[in-house]
Amino acid sequence: MKSINKIIFGMLFLGLSACEKDLPVYETSVCQLNFVYGTQEGLQTDEVTDDMRMLSHSFILNSGEGVMVDTVWVRVRTMGYLADQDRPFELIQLPTDGNDAVAGTHYVAFDDPDLQSFYMIPAGQAEVLAPIVVLRDPSLEESGDVTLKFTFQENDYFKLGYPEFSTYSLVISDQLTKPSMWGSCSLDYYFGTYGAVKHELMIKWMDQSWDDAYIETLFEELYAGFWLPKDEAYLSYLGDWFAEKLQEENEERLADPEIGDVWREANGEPVDFTPLSY
Repeated sequence: MKSINKIIFGMLFLGLSACEKDLPVYETSVCQLNFVYGTQEGLQTDEVTDDMRMLSHSFILNSGEGVMVDTVWVRVRTMGYLADQDRPFELIQLPTDGNDAVAGTHYVAFDDPDLQSFYMIPAGQAEVLAPIVVLRDPSLEESGDVTLKFTFQENDYFKLGYPEFSTYSLVISDQLTKPSMWGSCSLDYYFGTYGAVKHELMIKWMDQSWDDAYIETLFEELYAGFWLPKDEAYLSYLGDWFAEKLQEENEERLADPEIGDVWREANGEPVDFTPLSY
């Protein structure tokens, strides 16, 4: 990818800067709510991608052993005038075409009384971190991931903001799941296509989680969701090192009569660290 990355992303930066569209001027007394996706600031409506609207929480990756309840935090920001009183807001679940999370089973319902004090914009403020409380139900291990898609419910204080900033989808899992930063940072071009077994091997070999927080330490944001590696040579080295480790372990597995096969993903495809090419 290699040394041309910075040239490519630099061109993208200049192109995006040149054609950037300003958000409409705010000219209403109605207060509205938007999500702030990840660490992104100042995004325009045409710069928001589906990846930015996605979150993931894997209990096996993000929570300690035996942790049955955990919290994912999302940033909520108002659009409009500040108020001299606390203003509650409401979240509601949206259906998807997949395996939807169930309130009380996979997450604490948004209308739970214990959460109401958190779903509040304090007086004089325009932003708050809102908790999504996830539950480690046995069904996650038995039946796989579930998706919690949610948005704002309009009330006496707030209306919906821009549609592009109004939804979040949280994948709740008790298995290894693809970190959202894997796609944002184009790790396929260093380590090949994502796979859960590959992910598990990377964690084992490096004793690092390879979750969103760790991946972000290896990159720096160039512009509105475009990320560049802090040390591209190091990532290239890691790709080669992972491939060598895989070859060593595959040879050992093939020589073991009780195994007799290479590492494979759940779909039967062999684990492969060959980088994708442009």
